[in-house]
Amino acid sequence: MNLNPAPFIERHHAKIGIFSTISYRRFFDLSAGGIYREILPKPENLVSKALYTFDIGANDLAMGYLDNMTTEQVEAYVPDLMERLASAIQTVYNLGGRYFWVHNTGTLGCLPYALAYRPDLAAEKDVIGCSVALNAGPRFFNARLKETVARLRVALPEAAFTYVDVYTAMYRLMSQAKKIGFADPLRVCCGYGGGEYNFNKDIGCGVKVEVNGTVREGKSCEDPSKSVSWDGVHLTEAAYKFIFHQIVDGALSDPPVPLRRACQAKGQ
Repeated sequence: MNLNPAPFIERHHAKIGIFSTISYRRFFDLSAGGIYREILPKPENLVSKALYTFDIGANDLAMGYLDNMTTEQVEAYVPDLMERLASAIQTVYNLGGRYFWVHNTGTLGCLPYALAYRPDLAAEKDVIGCSVALNAGPRFFNARLKETVARLRVALPEAAFTYVDVYTAMYRLMSQAKKIGFADPLRVCCGYGGGEYNFNKDIGCGVKVEVNGTVREGKSCEDPSKSVSWDGVHLTEAAYKFIFHQIVDGALSDPPVPLRRACQAKGQ
């Protein structure tokens, strides 16, 4: 078993170089006119007035678990991820970026695909059916992320950072799903196989497989708006809408700043 996380960390590490290679005029052409000229800032202000959203962690942690790592082994490479994130933010800051909306990562242990791929870690479940072990990794990651954001606030005093607790919003959705009109949050809408999760690793959403002359297909449920999990990996539009409404007003943010004020200087 390869325990070196470097290959997939590199694969999921986005290089921030767009602003140094694309001219402002190509980024936004003032000659377009119309409503865009009225509502968008001048090209020279795009970098400094923009809100940079970092929604990270899900793929980085999942790749470790899918490589049969233990939670302890996954946690071991989290510090490197934090260094890479800090470096990316520093790069944007050096280019003039000042406003950052940083999401923590969600409840991996509540996603059907993770439960199906790692039944060994899914054995111990909490009261709503989520894996205790698979949620331990995200909680560790989020604690380190919050510490990293705190350090960046000191290192980059002209920047405004908002740390957004998506994990709590997602767990709230999972735990209250049936009360707020959703069906079983762990059951996939677009999948195949029935059973506890309606998830099959070989027959995903939209996939057709012929077995002994019979075509098996991952199909959508009748009403996706009643489901939390779309395909076992991603949530449905309705589920993401619920999460958005949980975080947009700043109630789950540090500091508790609503999205509409995330691009204001500190103290305003």
